[in-house]
Amino acid sequence: MKKFTVAALLGAIAVTTSAQAEVYHWQDELCDNRGEFDNTKYSAKQIENSHFVFDHLNSSNLNSFFPPMDINDLDTLSMTDLETLTEEYKQVKHNVERLDVVPDAKGYKQELVKSIDGEYKHNKLTILAYLEPIQAMRQSPLMCKQYIEPFFRNETAVQDKWQQLVEKRALTNSYAMSRYQDEKASNPAKYAKIDLITFGFGNCVNDQVYHADSEKTYIYRQQLNKIVFGESLTKVCAEP
Repeated sequence: MKKFTVAALLGAIAVTTSAQAEVYHWQDELCDNRGEFDNTKYSAKQIENSHFVFDHLNSSNLNSFFPPMDINDLDTLSMTDLETLTEEYKQVKHNVERLDVVPDAKGYKQELVKSIDGEYKHNKLTILAYLEPIQAMRQSPLMCKQYIEPFFRNETAVQDKWQQLVEKRALTNSYAMSRYQDEKASNPAKYAKIDLITFGFGNCVNDQVYHADSEKTYIYRQQLNKIVFGESLTKVCAEP
């Protein structure tokens, strides 16, 4: 029978341990990061996908539609925008759902899916509020309908609601009233529409949909890196 010395056995164990430890590098805004992970538990791709999830939890994930900010934008708005948005939403959501992440990041992946759902709802309802307000009224949160209702009455109701919105904004924005006066003198109907729908209605809907907490996201990301890399995690950061 072949005999092994203690030194040979220890050498074999060291090789095995080394084979399980794999180095992963990544960069963030200020730092180069490095850590060793157990490749029998995770893959580098799982870690990369998990970081992708955290990178996108507090950012915009749908980029095919931006609510009108200027009266010239109103002329280009159409239901094609909703079709394009919906296709983008389906693809982006599918791409996230199929991500293979480390087990401890699965819950955060679901948070990202919820965030994408909320972003889609916000943009979809904004488009409908401009183009099919009846549908927007049916699908919108109750407290947000107040910004669309005046359009079903008359222009006086629209102008009154616009003035109320501006007066409330003026309490914290010293430029709100002067801008309102300029817009009212220029094109009151179109500027009222943008202010009430893009800002009044849009911001209201945005407040009602899911958003991941940015401070908690940062904490959870640090916790996940601690789980994956343990004490091996190192950072080399540029001066801020």
